[in-house]
This record gives sequence, C-alpha cells and structure tokens, in this order.
Amino acid sequence: MGPPTLGGMNSAPNPLAYSYIRMSTDIQLKGDSLRRQQQSSKAYADQNGLELVEDFKLEDIGVSAFKGANVSSGALGKFLALVKGGEIARGSYLLVESLDRISRQQVLDSIPVFFDIIKSGINVVTLADAHLYRAGETNFADIMYSVMILGRAYEESKTKSMRVGEAWRNKRNKASEKKLTKVAPAWLTLREDRSVFDIIKERADVVQQIFDFADAGHGSFVITRRLNQSDVPTFTKSDGWHESYVTKILNNRAVLGEFQPHRYDELGERIASGDPIRSYFPRIVDEDQFLRVQAARRRRLVEGAGRKGPEYRNLFSKIAKCDYCGAPMRFVHKGRPPKGTQALKCTNAVRNLGCESVSWKYSDFETSFLYFVKEVDLTAILQAAAQDSGQAMLQQRMAALEEKVHQLQVKRERIFEMLDDPGSSTTFIKGKLEECESEISKEQQQIEQLQGQLLASQPMPSITALELKSLIDAIQDMTASDIFDRRAVVANRLRSMIRSLRVASDGSQPKAKRIEHFLSSTGVDPEERRRLLDQIQWSNEHAQRFQRTFSVVLADGISRHVVVKSDDPTDFIAEVLVGKDGAISGSDRGMPIGWSDGLDDVFDEPASAQ
Repeated sequence: MGPPTLGGMNSAPNPLAYSYIRMSTDIQLKGDSLRRQQQSSKAYADQNGLELVEDFKLEDIGVSAFKGANVSSGALGKFLALVKGGEIARGSYLLVESLDRISRQQVLDSIPVFFDIIKSGINVVTLADAHLYRAGETNFADIMYSVMILGRAYEESKTKSMRVGEAWRNKRNKASEKKLTKVAPAWLTLREDRSVFDIIKERADVVQQIFDFADAGHGSFVITRRLNQSDVPTFTKSDGWHESYVTKILNNRAVLGEFQPHRYDELGERIASGDPIRSYFPRIVDEDQFLRVQAARRRRLVEGAGRKGPEYRNLFSKIAKCDYCGAPMRFVHKGRPPKGTQALKCTNAVRNLGCESVSWKYSDFETSFLYFVKEVDLTAILQAAAQDSGQAMLQQRMAALEEKVHQLQVKRERIFEMLDDPGSSTTFIKGKLEECESEISKEQQQIEQLQGQLLASQPMPSITALELKSLIDAIQDMTASDIFDRRAVVANRLRSMIRSLRVASDGSQPKAKRIEHFLSSTGVDPEERRRLLDQIQWSNEHAQRFQRTFSVVLADGISRHVVVKSDDPTDFIAEVLVGKDGAISGSDRGMPIGWSDGLDDVFDEPASAQ
C-alpha cells in the first residue's frame, strides 16, 4: 500500500516527511530505540514546518544493511520504487537517525544508494546531527562527509561481523566445557555452571516411548491419542498432548545429542549456522531407531497416511492396486461380522468409473497373502516387537543405513546448489562434496555387508501350515487387547518390503470380456465368433483362470503370483515364485513349474488333465 498522497497532488501546505527506521535486530526494540527515533522524527518535522506521514510505516526491523537487504527487498527499496514511480512527491523529506541506517555496505555500493535518493528529488535529514542533504545539490563538503560516514559504517559492521563470528567460533570450540546457550530440549536441564545438561528421566522415558510407538508403525495422531488416553504428563502447561508437538519431537535431532546453532540472515530469517555440534546434549534415542522412524514417516508423506481404527483394519492401505486399471484397492467396510462385510474393492469400481465391481473378502485376502508370501515371515515380525529376532535386527539395521544414505544424498544435493552462489568458495564446496561422498560410500558398503548376512541367514521359515494359520489367527483376533500393536507391526513391515501389489479379484474374466468386445466390433462371421468365444471360455474354465489372483513384487526383487481357490484362502490353483535371478519355481494346477519358458505361458496355457 502506497503513501496517502501521490505525486504532485499533495494538498498539504507543508512538504511531506517520511521517517525511516532500520534496526539490525529486534533486541534494540527493548532498548527503546524505536520510540526514540519516532520522537526525533516528530520533533524535527514540527520544528521545520514539515508534515510527518505517520500512517505510512518505513521500517526495516531485523533487516541488515551490511549486505543491502534493506534496499534489495526491504522497506527502503520499496520507498525508492515509489519515488521513481512518482507516487511520492519530489521535494519530500526522508528522516533517518544517521546515514548508516541507509546502508552499511562497501562505499562503492553504499554511495550510489545515497546519491540515488538525492538525485530522485528527496531531501535526506540525519537526525543525530540535524544535517540536511538537499535534493539535487552537489555540495562538495556534503559529498566528502557522506563518503566518510558511509565508509566508517561499513568498517564498523565488518569488524563487528568478524568479532561476532570469531566469538561464536570460540564458543563452539569450547562447547564441551561450557554450553553455548541455556536453551535446551524439554527433557534436559542445564547445571548452574553451564558445563553439563542433566536428563530429566521421566520426560526422557516419554520421548523414548514416543519413538518406540513410531518405530512400531504408528503416526503422530495415534501416538498423541495413546499418550492422552494413558494420562501421560505433558512437558508444558498444555491441556494434553498435541499432534504437532509429537511430530516436533520425532523430527528433533537433539534426541541424538546434536545441537544446530542458528543465526539471522540479512532478511531477518533464522537459518542454520554451520554444521551441527555432535555430542552437545546427552543422547536419549538410538540413532538406528531415529533413522528408521524418519524413513517410515517419509514413506507416509509420499504414500499418504490415514487415521486407523481401533483394530488397524487394513494392512494393505496405500499398497494394494487394482490389476485391471491400476487404481488403489479400497477397504470397504459395511459393518462388523457376522452380519456386516469387509472387502477390498477397486476405487474406480466403488465410484462407478467403469472398472470391475467384483470385490475380495478382506479377511480372505489377508489370510491368502500372509499364508503364501512366505517372505513376510510373521514369526520374525512378531518376535521383532520383543527384540527377539536376529534376522529382524539385521533388517532394522539395514533400514537405518538406507535412510542415512538418503539423508546424505539430500545433503549432497544442497552442497551442489551452493555452486550457484557467486560468493561461495569452490575449494570449500569441493571439500564438503568429497566428505559427503566418502560417508555415502562407507554406508553403502555396510549395507552390502548386511545384505550378504541377510541372504546367509534367510532360509524360508521352517513353520508348519498349522503354525502359520495360528499366527494369522493371532493378528486377526480383533478382541485381543494388543491387536492394534500387532497389526501395526505387520503393516509397517509390509510397507517396507512390498514394491508393488496387484489384485485381480475376478481373475482373468475381464480380459475375456475385452476379447469378446473386440471380436464383436470386427467383421468376423458370427458363427466363427461364437466358436472362438466358446473355445476361449472352455480354456479359461478348464485352466481355472477366473479365480481370484494377486501378484506381489518385493523390495529385494523376488516376486510371487498366486491364483487362490475360491472356497479356501489357504489353498491355491497356481503359486509361482520368481527369484532375483529370474528363475521360476512353484506349482501350476498341480503341475510343477519347469515345463514353461516364461511366466506368461504358465497362466495362458492350461496344464494337462489331472
């Protein structure tokens, strides 16, 4: 919004005066500097017959003039634009405490700014000495005086910047002896001599509990709800736990002992200053667990997350897709059994957008998936919740390392972006890149070692069909008090191990319909068309291709394709495993795999009569 009076339309009997106030930080406000400058402007205007414009604020609070931010993006820059646009009358006055309020840049940069104001027809008054620099005049003494003042301002700012920077570096170097600031996370308290942070055990235990919940697959909303249900005391005088605060804790690297110093840039924005200081705070959360939690939260951001019911009903949310159209499979809930039904159904079908409307009873699909996809290994997953499985611990360690590599890759990209900054040191950037690449290489080597250990310790679970069914029953018993936790652990594991999951609730029936539609639209003789369709129908029924089917590709490259019998979710018509090396094994309609050259033939050609 511009000033109240434009161009030459000023109807006020006296020239207009604009008070410009700049402070590098808002700390100066506490020293009453703002009030003092405002009063000085008012007094000068009254004494010299000027009309002070008080409803048009020209203030750059917390904006530095050392790098010219007040001109490039601050209030002073906007004022100059209004002057050049004719919205502020020539002959008006700009009242400043001193010339260093206008600029503290190098003389070659600051003098043009000052002269630009004068040449644009604006009189400049420095209130500290009541000196008037008249618009358009080239008084030699004024020019020399302004050069001296602006040059001194730059030198003072440069010296101050160097001293502050050096003082901060010294404080960083001695952080192990004396802490930089009293500010600390809510679970810590600083001793009187500022040498050590002590842990507030009750609060640290709550933080650990929050991370344990998150590590088990719970989001911030669920964690918040559980903390409030359990009446866990908050760290402040809040009326209970809030989702935003739980999220803040889960993202806070202070739990690892890190402290990230900050500073204010020339725009007054708070930004990170230098690298984090490690081991500054006591560590209260294991780094691997912290990284696993970050990886899971990042996945939920990409895939989306929903608020779960009390039983965590759908283990395949955001994972299962329709094999016919690619849309997500929706959990359709129409009341609880035995009267109600729960099923997976294509989202497009639910919305009547043309896809197949056949659904798959949810409990049957869940049973089939967990029964046939042996890699899920329910035994190991449920043991992992009790930290009892060596294999699960290897997988958790690998997940943490993969997240660390991801974070290092993000850091590497940020370092690359520094190349666009003309003031950056190429040598510094090169050193940081080499350091980052070295860390990435080191972590990737550890991942490869863990992958080797996992392969060596990953035989198919030696568990009987009866034992497996018992485990599946255990995570489907909705009356169990810990059912949410059990199912959350399994769902978290599925999200991390499944690359894709395609569900064909009606087998290849839609494919047969498309063939029929295609033949109907051609000029094929009706009798011949009927003969072809009868043959296709017989072939499909003989091969049992209309039975419900799912295909899953796991993160390690292994894939499974299972055609399930309609009357028993633990029995199959075809079960095919494709290994990492492309080798195919399994059984198709009672015949061992091996006579086929590829997966397509397995499902397109019927086996010989049984």
